[in-house]
Amino acid sequence: MRADELADDPSPDACVEVTLGPLIPAYECNSAMFAEPLRITPADLLRLHMESDLALREIRAEAVRADVAWRRHLGRWHEEGRVAVADSEPEVTLLMRVLDGLRRQVLAPV
Repeated sequence: MRADELADDPSPDACVEVTLGPLIPAYECNSAMFAEPLRITPADLLRLHMESDLALREIRAEAVRADVAWRRHLGRWHEEGRVAVADSEPEVTLLMRVLDGLRRQVLAPV
């Protein structure tokens, strides 16, 4: 709240002044824009802290859920690949026999 809004507050000296960082990164513009400092009551500051903590917990929980889902998906890909390689052994063996047979034909005296 602005300083003039604190006129009705029973303890305006208990308010905390919050200054935000630049609104536009300095590398995008020649001069960064800064927001006007805000004054906030302790109760509102506590509420802001609790709400931001709750939001961060939700973000962390979602990140953990996404990580678990990715690992499961990756595990399935790994298992499918392992099964595919295991199933291809007979084909490899067959191809090796065919190549051996062709080599014998080429090397056999006429």
